[in-house]
Amino acid sequence: MQRLAVPFTLCAVWFMAAWAIERFWLGALCVGCAGVFGFELSLNAQELLKLTTGRVSAVVLVGVPLAAYLLVLIPYRNLASGGHWADAVRLWSRPFFWLAMVFVFAWVGEIAVSAMAGLLPDGFRAYADGYRVALSGTALGIREVAVSGRFGAFLGVLLGLYLFLSRGLARPA
Repeated sequence: MQRLAVPFTLCAVWFMAAWAIERFWLGALCVGCAGVFGFELSLNAQELLKLTTGRVSAVVLVGVPLAAYLLVLIPYRNLASGGHWADAVRLWSRPFFWLAMVFVFAWVGEIAVSAMAGLLPDGFRAYADGYRVALSGTALGIREVAVSGRFGAFLGVLLGLYLFLSRGLARPA
């Protein structure tokens, strides 16, 4: 678990920095640029946890760190070596894959819980209805997209974020 402390802290700090960049710098300089690919996330877990983010630019949140990571991974000493480039591409694509898996796990979790809704006891269904996950945003500044889920999506997001941090960002053990 200690291996996840650094990636979790860096992701949390970067999320706050990306939100501040969006809110105070990018939003003030270029209003049209800020809404190109932006989203809001809302998590609600049984009145214990209520987390709602402001609109954050996906370009700043995801694009900037992955572009910087790409620049770090370029094999400057061996530019002609195909093996070094293959390793760099493999390392660079790993966070993309596990970030995409967050959404896949949320989707699969929501489908699984929805499919089993008739088999679950009434008490569990009442408990599960207290969980909400909502992601809304704009694509290309024009199209509003909204996705929401309940207990299964919440569990999928938690599992996906754990795997993103442990396998996508943390150094291999």
